[in-house]
Amino acid sequence: MSNFIIMTDSCANISQERVEGLGLYVLSLSYLVDGVEKLSYAKDLPFDPAAFYGQLRKKVSASTSQATPAQALDYCRPIFEGGKDILYIGFSSGLSGTFHAIKTAIDELLEEFPERKAFCVDTCGATIGFGRLVLDAAKMRDEGKALEDIYAWLEENKLKALHYFTVDDLFHLQRGGRMSAVKAIMGSALNIKPLLTVSNQGKLVPIGKAKGRKKSLEWLADKTIDLIDVNMSNKIFMAHGDSLEDAEYTAKLIKEKNPSLEIEIMGLDPVIGVHSGPGTISLFFMSQHAREA
Repeated sequence: MSNFIIMTDSCANISQERVEGLGLYVLSLSYLVDGVEKLSYAKDLPFDPAAFYGQLRKKVSASTSQATPAQALDYCRPIFEGGKDILYIGFSSGLSGTFHAIKTAIDELLEEFPERKAFCVDTCGATIGFGRLVLDAAKMRDEGKALEDIYAWLEENKLKALHYFTVDDLFHLQRGGRMSAVKAIMGSALNIKPLLTVSNQGKLVPIGKAKGRKKSLEWLADKTIDLIDVNMSNKIFMAHGDSLEDAEYTAKLIKEKNPSLEIEIMGLDPVIGVHSGPGTISLFFMSQHAREA
């Protein structure tokens, strides 16, 4: 049995079934919708995507909260007290202060527990785009790989985890400060759909636009086919914001071009969903080349 635990945060978009099956530790971020605060990951607390995205479609007030150092201290202390080391694989520091809050707490605890070890990986990634790295780390752990070797692999390959997505309603990007109000109004009036990626610095970057929803989904499919490296992995993860039909349509386009690819479709974590909104379609896959932005 390994002497370390793999820890992540709820933006990794990993299901409770997987978390429990792999023995992962998940520190939850929270979100506030129409005055009601909830944890984005809580054991045995079901998430109702239809209700959540239904509220967002009504443009109710919505925001998110990052983890705090105090929360991280409370969460990590029992791990060190139990004689375990930590490999923390976290949400991009370019999108949230969560990574720095948790790393700050771990560094403080290491002074109290100098016999313990901890490695923190800023994935510069979001949702299952970095969650897949958590799954890779768990697989290597189960194969008997050492903590240091897994950390080295993650640092070497984290920027090869590519992220591409589009949104259906520009309002949510604008509300979260990712787009100006003028651009959002103009884009909505012209039915322009932005095409975005996550950069090497872990920030959202617009890289194009499409006229209409269908064109944006076709672009995602083409981009995936062009850049995926099946030698790294033939697995594509797709996360959607209560838009299963469009996700399945995008998957169909990809499979028509390369039937050997494996595609797993899942709902989008609510913390990310607050900022991207209903109708988000995002694809995550591995490439031999680091991100282009």
